Amino acid sequence: MKKIIKYLNETIKKEKNILIFILITFFLGLILGSLFINFITEDDKKLLIEQLELFLSNVKNLKKDVFGIKVFSGEILNNGFQLFIIFVLGISMIGLPVVIIIMFFKGFMLGTTLATIILKYQFKGIIGSFLYVFPCYIFNIIIYIFISFFAVHASIKFLKALLKKDNLNFKSFFGRYLLSFIISMFFMFIVCLLDAYLTPVLLKLFTYII
Repeated sequence: MKKIIKYLNETIKKEKNILIFILITFFLGLILGSLFINFITEDDKKLLIEQLELFLSNVKNLKKDVFGIKVFSGEILNNGFQLFIIFVLGISMIGLPVVIIIMFFKGFMLGTTLATIILKYQFKGIIGSFLYVFPCYIFNIIIYIFISFFAVHASIKFLKALLKKDNLNFKSFFGRYLLSFIISMFFMFIVCLLDAYLTPVLLKLFTYII
């Protein structure tokens, strides 16, 4: 276990520019997503607010659409599939740009969601936004950043090996890359479980003040 942690830690430190690039991409999406709501029509804003109100109404009653095993199964299937896609992209020639697009889009969607909450509930919306992202969504994003980092790293490594610019022990490197995916899936399982049972309860507290 210590060897695994050491390898992951050393790789991240060695390729910190990749990590910084992924973080910048995500936060750029987050910022643009939060600004996006200012440029859409009033009808579109109304639609977003209606969806938010419906979601919080279901949360207040802890309906099965937002709480419990149905949510967990949907979350783990959706996130598991996305993590698998990112993993596969890491061993393809198109991995780098597509993974970056995925991270930008995740930031964009989160920014739009938080902006909608604040638009509707003003100062109280800050509390709602905090409960929406903490702790589950934060851990969710960390996992995506983690697997995206290793996917981009793998894509660059495989590309260099293909162009004969780098000697690569494919079996050993792929084994370590696969390990990063397994770790991501393990923690995503836990996060999805918490998101299905903890996040709705936290947001239910928010419904009492709006």
